[in-house]
Amino acid sequence: MVEIVEEVDHRSLEDEEAEDISYEELKKRMWKDRVRLEKYKEIRKSEEPVSLAKEEASRRKKMARAQDSILKYMVKIMEVCEARGFVYGIVPKKGKPVTGSSDSLREWWKDNVRFDQNAPLAISKYLPEVLLECPSPS
Repeated sequence: MVEIVEEVDHRSLEDEEAEDISYEELKKRMWKDRVRLEKYKEIRKSEEPVSLAKEEASRRKKMARAQDSILKYMVKIMEVCEARGFVYGIVPKKGKPVTGSSDSLREWWKDNVRFDQNAPLAISKYLPEVLLECPSPS
């Protein structure tokens, strides 16, 4: 076991200089630092909505890309399987529902089904029931 006999002075030159600062100078520095901190907080707050707006724009862009992919594959499936039509709808957590359909079913999808209006209501009504019926994965 090692024993340290002499005492080590941990103060650096900066600490010694700091001790030479008068009370008034220290008070003034603290006031300036407080003002600077408030400015930084304001800048940070003003930047947060920008980042939220960027996230929202990114989410919309991803949704648009996904919708394009869905339409592309649906058309391909119609050609390969000789299907007569297709419809789909996506209800995101935020924003309005996204829908798509083939030309043959578009009028029926928009006029009779009205997915844009009916889907959010149906989800709010039936989703809690479905979640209660599903066994929890444990």
